[in-house]
Amino acid sequence: MMDTENNVYVSRMLPALLLLALVLTGCAGGSTVTGPDAASEEMGATQDAGRAVSTLLAKVELQESQAHWERAAALLERALRIEPRNAQLWHRLAKVRLQQGRYAMAESLAQKSNALAKDDEALKRRNTELIEIARRAVGAG
Repeated sequence: MMDTENNVYVSRMLPALLLLALVLTGCAGGSTVTGPDAASEEMGATQDAGRAVSTLLAKVELQESQAHWERAAALLERALRIEPRNAQLWHRLAKVRLQQGRYAMAESLAQKSNALAKDDEALKRRNTELIEIARRAVGAG
């Protein structure tokens, strides 16, 4: 008798549960913007990110001018969370780590910068120089 009651209950509740699942799935999807509005929205987000990175870089320069290397590194790491594929930021962080005497890390960061540098030969040269300096410092120490 109990199985029959359970089956009736489930058969009555199943459509309501399915409807609830569909509604919740639709709500979780968020809105999808397509067409010109999507491009405009993406461009705005890119500009906001660029402004945030520029602001962080201005703060980095101040910290570097005062030899506050750890603060400069923290700011650069924040910038890299915004633009993780920015080869210039990786190079800048490598330079800070070199100043701190963290030579292995500086070399690794310069190599990461090189991997992202694409056709920027000047940046690749600066990274190569930084790597050489770091290696010499390790050999001298």
